[in-house]
Amino acid sequence: MTIHEPATLATDLLLAVLGGGLAWRLRKRVAADNRAVLWWCGALWAMALSALVGGLYHGFAPNFHAAVDGVWWRLVLALICGMGLTMAVSLVHEVAPGGRWWMRGVGAKFVLSLFAVMIWPDFRVAMADYGLAMLAWVFASLVLRRKWSAWMLLGVGLSAVAGWVQQSGWGLTPGFNHNDVFHVIQALALLGFYRAGCRLGGSGAAYHRSDQ
Repeated sequence: MTIHEPATLATDLLLAVLGGGLAWRLRKRVAADNRAVLWWCGALWAMALSALVGGLYHGFAPNFHAAVDGVWWRLVLALICGMGLTMAVSLVHEVAPGGRWWMRGVGAKFVLSLFAVMIWPDFRVAMADYGLAMLAWVFASLVLRRKWSAWMLLGVGLSAVAGWVQQSGWGLTPGFNHNDVFHVIQALALLGFYRAGCRLGGSGAAYHRSDQ
């Protein structure tokens, strides 16, 4: 079986390992009742899983029938939408705990996004979904100015740069294309998201004590 786009496969797998490792590390550091952080861990896990499935897609999907390719790619996009869902739910728990209407709105957005990527399996559709969740976090960061704000803005800013690189088609070499650069920048963004997650729900003090 031929391995297609080996650099994209490798960088996606590294991104998956990093995301999963940070999710596990964050979960070990917070209280079990800190829902904002628990859902943020879910966002990191969703990112890791989407990177894993996406990397395998880039590496091996061309070896299969076009129908398999289509289903596989839609699964990648659905997982990215799941990342947008978990990020948004985490935000609701952080700034409006118990907000049923906010939760219903988040759920409705997720269902609409899933429907959209099934009909239009374009990466930009999934990017728009989690991009809206990131914009909501940017707004909350600027308005609330909490301990996590600076790290969240850094993570979102790097993600925006990564998205621009991916859409521009800018790569370093033919063997290290725009997707590979996107993954490297997104890995840096994950570090910012992890540090922000450590400070959600009043967990910042506990986090600092555990590092001493």
